[in-house]
Amino acid sequence: MRFDPLKRHDSFTRIDGAAGWAFAIDVRRAVVCLERFVNGPSAPAFWRLQRCRRYTFFQLAVLLFELSFGQPFPAKAEAVSEFYRQRTITFVSVFAPGGTYDFYSRLVVTHLPNFIPGNPRMIIQYVPGAGGLTGAIHLAAQAPQDGAEIGMVDRAIAVNQVQRTAGMVLDASKFQWIGSVSSYGGVLEVAGRTGIKSADDLRRIPVVIGSWGVETSSYTMPVLLNALAGTKLKVVTGYRGAAEVDLAVESGEVDGRISSWPTLKYTKAAALAEGKLVVVMQSGLKRNPDLSQVPLVAELAATEQGRRILEFIDSDSGIGWSVVAPPGVPLDRVTMLRQAFDRMVADPKFLDDARAKHLDVVPSTGQEIEAIVRRTLSVPREDIDAMNKLLAARR
Repeated sequence: MRFDPLKRHDSFTRIDGAAGWAFAIDVRRAVVCLERFVNGPSAPAFWRLQRCRRYTFFQLAVLLFELSFGQPFPAKAEAVSEFYRQRTITFVSVFAPGGTYDFYSRLVVTHLPNFIPGNPRMIIQYVPGAGGLTGAIHLAAQAPQDGAEIGMVDRAIAVNQVQRTAGMVLDASKFQWIGSVSSYGGVLEVAGRTGIKSADDLRRIPVVIGSWGVETSSYTMPVLLNALAGTKLKVVTGYRGAAEVDLAVESGEVDGRISSWPTLKYTKAAALAEGKLVVVMQSGLKRNPDLSQVPLVAELAATEQGRRILEFIDSDSGIGWSVVAPPGVPLDRVTMLRQAFDRMVADPKFLDDARAKHLDVVPSTGQEIEAIVRRTLSVPREDIDAMNKLLAARR
């Protein structure tokens, strides 16, 4: 049995899992043997006279014992509010401190406990390594499977699972998706001097796009848009990062780049207001409220297969900064965490805090993120092969 000093008067809780079930079966057998002895033909007359009463007693004893100790799903027997009462919840961040994942993780850690019954506290634990894979493996296989640990995983976890089938040890569909604070707001920014006003203009006006690596979206997205949406984007590689491309845009060396909307709208607010920069498309599966008239990348595809490919490569944007629970957390606790999350992202104090930290909030429910993950993992293999051929042909 477990001892929990926080529970005081009811500190001894049920025996959990397979061990409790097996123990109950052994006790039932012992009680049945005893019942047969006292109710058998060789039992004393006094016992025989009280047979019916004794029979009822023993059956009730067995039933009550099984209900108390032998549930196949014992975690459900404990009320959610009781489980989280005064408990410390660990929130796992799969990247090192200081980045956007850390900022969103801290935002959740600050506010989510206010919506979880039982008045728990929440602390953050950093488990970085292997591009977020180390922390994800911890949540999937090493963390307690009872809801005492949750976390935020790499938004590309499902895309990576499809593209790196060899040696991939995680199954993104097994996580319990609680909800996403915001989608990743990737956009294509273009200099106003080009004459580009909308995404349709990209199909008739050539535009030079700066890139900092053929494995990044700064390269893959323009290349796929050319092949699948008929745009005329010329990709120039060799830059060491986004900052260098920004300088190249200002000098006229290139015309634009893939950018992050939350960053762009604060750092280049004046250029956007003056029309020196134009946002012509956005990533994700849901339009950002700031960009309600700007089309999603997948909406530009000329064919159904093209739409599937663009939606696949862009699905990490839809997953965004999502909170997950380990695979084995009981359903009632998952349901409560989802409800708490949904209330949190609609709370004015939470929204004010996010605004003060310059963090976008474009939330999705756990069910919506779960559906994105399923769609990503079920993309036909021929679509993935076609995408890889398109990218390989340009490298």
